[in-house]
Amino acid sequence: MLEVVFDDSAAGSLRQALAGRYKVAEEGTVLFYCREEGEAPLSPEEEARLRAAERRWQQEEAQGWAESLPLPGQLRDILAFPLAHSVGEITEEGIGPQREAALRKVMGVCPALAAEATQTLLARGRASLEALLTRAGAGEAVRVWTGPGPDDACGLAWLAQTLRPLGLEEVSVTQVVLPDFWERPDGTVIRWNSWGEMEPWMWGRLAETGRRLPAGYLRGLAGTWQDLQKENAPLRAVVNGRLMSVPEDWYDPFLRREIAARPAEFSAAQVVGTVLGKYQLGIGDGELACRLEAMVQGGALQQVTRPGLEEPRYHCRLGKTPGVW
Repeated sequence: MLEVVFDDSAAGSLRQALAGRYKVAEEGTVLFYCREEGEAPLSPEEEARLRAAERRWQQEEAQGWAESLPLPGQLRDILAFPLAHSVGEITEEGIGPQREAALRKVMGVCPALAAEATQTLLARGRASLEALLTRAGAGEAVRVWTGPGPDDACGLAWLAQTLRPLGLEEVSVTQVVLPDFWERPDGTVIRWNSWGEMEPWMWGRLAETGRRLPAGYLRGLAGTWQDLQKENAPLRAVVNGRLMSVPEDWYDPFLRREIAARPAEFSAAQVVGTVLGKYQLGIGDGELACRLEAMVQGGALQQVTRPGLEEPRYHCRLGKTPGVW
């Protein structure tokens, strides 16, 4: 079965799930603590709490693998389309210059890596598209993993339109929707914002919740994508459960709310982080960074400091323009 995801982090977690490392806890970095210059070192009590948290995570991981369900398949079955279809123009067929421009904009949040990262994602998407058309056309079933974010909603509609030439009555497409929550046996409730946050040992268990999408539903999704292509808005969002075109300043009210609560000069990184964590919009830091820059260009904000050459563009301090806030 072909496994389709629309996020590179999701593909990484899925690769671990398919690698056959069931009931095995992997070693690696669990916690990372960075001390600011001039900040006091951790106290013995704080260090003890961090070590205890590390041990708890390792125990949970071991238990997760022990209780996992196998997810049959091979690494070649993973088809990743991390193409940010919620951003930019979408009138082209396939994966061409419009997708490249959109990815450059989103990945431009880290200028030092933007060009290379964009080409990597484009190459991954194009290779996955070729495999999808070849293997689905030969009769292989497709399973698509979607979350609540706009990239996944756009990806599913784009996928339906892409499969249309193969005959939507002929292809087999199963959708696995990210659950609202998951309760562990000990009563702990887990919530994920995207498949990129999913623990590798959970994929096999959640695969059992998938449902086959009928041809009529796929035709409706393809029709939605065609309508969005005609509108060709700069941005698409999920509004009350519906995928629709929105203006490029759609997320500005969330940024403005957090900026208004801060002093005259503030950390742009803290604003971006707060909006991502507090409002769960299903978008990335790149889109928010672009909107902050638009506010600077429009005169609502002022650039106080600039990020280092290797830092994300929003690793800086901004100031409120007097009389605007």
